[in-house]
Amino acid sequence: MSEILDDSFEPKAVHDHFMKLTTKYHPSGEENQVREYVIECAKKIEGVEVIHYDPGAKDPGERVIVLRRKGSGDYASDPYVTLQAHMDMVCSPDKKIFPLNVFGYLDNEGAKWIKAGHTDSIDNPEKGTTLGADDGIGVASILTLLEDEKLKDYPLECFFTVQEETDMGGAANFDKGLLIGRRYINLDAEVVDTIIYGSAGGCSVQYEGNFTLSSIPGGFVNLKLSISGLLGGHSGININSGRLNAIKVLTEILIRFNKRLTNIDVDGEGIKSYDLRLISLQRDEDPISNKIPSCASAIITIPSGDKEKFVTDFKAYCEALKVQSQPEENLIYEIEEVTQNSFDEASTDALLCLLQRIPHGAIRMIPEKPALVETSSNLANISLQNVLIKASNRSSDMDSMTSLIQIQKSIGELFKHTVEVSDSYPAWKPNDESDLLHKADGVYKQIYPEGHKETVIHAGLECSYIVEKYGDSIDCISIGPTIINPHTGGERLKADTVETFYKAVTNLIQELFKKSE
Repeated sequence: MSEILDDSFEPKAVHDHFMKLTTKYHPSGEENQVREYVIECAKKIEGVEVIHYDPGAKDPGERVIVLRRKGSGDYASDPYVTLQAHMDMVCSPDKKIFPLNVFGYLDNEGAKWIKAGHTDSIDNPEKGTTLGADDGIGVASILTLLEDEKLKDYPLECFFTVQEETDMGGAANFDKGLLIGRRYINLDAEVVDTIIYGSAGGCSVQYEGNFTLSSIPGGFVNLKLSISGLLGGHSGININSGRLNAIKVLTEILIRFNKRLTNIDVDGEGIKSYDLRLISLQRDEDPISNKIPSCASAIITIPSGDKEKFVTDFKAYCEALKVQSQPEENLIYEIEEVTQNSFDEASTDALLCLLQRIPHGAIRMIPEKPALVETSSNLANISLQNVLIKASNRSSDMDSMTSLIQIQKSIGELFKHTVEVSDSYPAWKPNDESDLLHKADGVYKQIYPEGHKETVIHAGLECSYIVEKYGDSIDCISIGPTIINPHTGGERLKADTVETFYKAVTNLIQELFKKSE
């Protein structure tokens, strides 16, 4: 463990709990090692009662944990404040990353950051892993808050959920009777000077269709094209930041090089088009729906005589793409010869045109807040076993969501694909009159005299299910430290913001229990 990490990551108890969590296997749906750790810690804290913990539970709603500590002294009869975090993490590049290799480093401006993976991943995210600060810092902070002597008299209810990163299964399916607190602080935000009080809803969309296989003609050669090294990122928070989608990149390349669709013939050195047929197209990483695809590959077949020119053109096109598509300077491309059967011409062309037309990125901004995304879609995965294409939609306006789904269904029907919608989750409608928000605003003004932000985000938060379950009887906000590039090998935690975040939570709890003069 580096000295930078030890010296900058405070409070020490948050640091210690978080470092323990990074050694434990906890992908979404497989959180038992962290569940056991939370209970182990809870049993050591005086006055903490385990309200709900079923070690053998399989259903996500049953695998949540609820802890409570009653108030004492002047606060013995006060209502609980609920603190919540999720115990799972996105595992990129795969689930084999545990225990995480965590290190600290200084950036060019002297700021201290926490990261995971090889130390070379500071500049090359391909060599990094996810850190799990989303939401390991939330879990570590709750355990520390329960241990904090300054807070021991306040009634706290602590809610630990599972599967947030896949389907929010814990928050969606837990028994409504488990929580009695009605002031609810979610510790899963990712910008330290920002209070979140609303979030987008979403759903999954799947296109399914058929294709026709064809024998590869004599005199053809098969080539595998790969794109990797893209930034990827969170499909909500980063959807409007100009990051490339690897599936979309390959689709545009294949359309540009397909003579039947583009029909560009040139003499000399210019990029031309080819008699191209598709064999496969896939995302080359775990198909996480809330992560923008950062790597993908396609296998195509072209006339053998065109191989040398095609390879030259492909490399030239990718080099131009790197220049045109900042900030994707780490884009990596590869091409190699392989063997397999192909789609026929019509199936190749139809699939590429379908992929080109499937919406990806920001679809609509919030009219009253034009800097904020209202509706978006992430083209998340493709499998050509029987042509399954998956996308993930988000919107804070259900009418806009309905319109987007209708567009997606129309596109699917045009190409004879059925389109199914599933895994919907609700939006968290902002409440500008929230007392909890106003109290937090006062606390943040003290910490950030130069200003802070209060906003809604274009991402799904578990608060949406909490508000759906309890309605107007519950008051929610979400706060957290600063985390950059979550869900990617470039994920990093700004070290000094953990202490600032912890101070904000502590001060807010104290403010909520302040007695009138």
